[in-house]
Amino acid sequence: MAARNILLSTVLSAAALNAYAISSDGHHGPSYDCDKADGSVEELICNDSELSKLDLDLAHLYISALKATKGQEHRTLKAYQRGWIKGRNDCWKANNIRTCVLDEYNMRIKELTP
Repeated sequence: MAARNILLSTVLSAAALNAYAISSDGHHGPSYDCDKADGSVEELICNDSELSKLDLDLAHLYISALKATKGQEHRTLKAYQRGWIKGRNDCWKANNIRTCVLDEYNMRIKELTP
């Protein structure tokens, strides 16, 4: 699970972000393929339009941040993102999973917003 999440977080491209799925009910998916969602948190994000949008917003910010960094700063950003994904996915342990995930996204978006 972790290796797949790391790969997803580091190899997203602008084209992939623009090609996210739209279901028949008009629901926009997150930055990853919901058919491959791994765990209750990723499934929750896929089924919640607000969380899906936050995931996509974060993915855009993360890609911009990656493009703006080099060397050690670039590697550090990737490591922090892997850690953030692990923390987000640990929200399955929270009393209110959705609130935990929402808080995680809002915190990370604030950190990456220039």
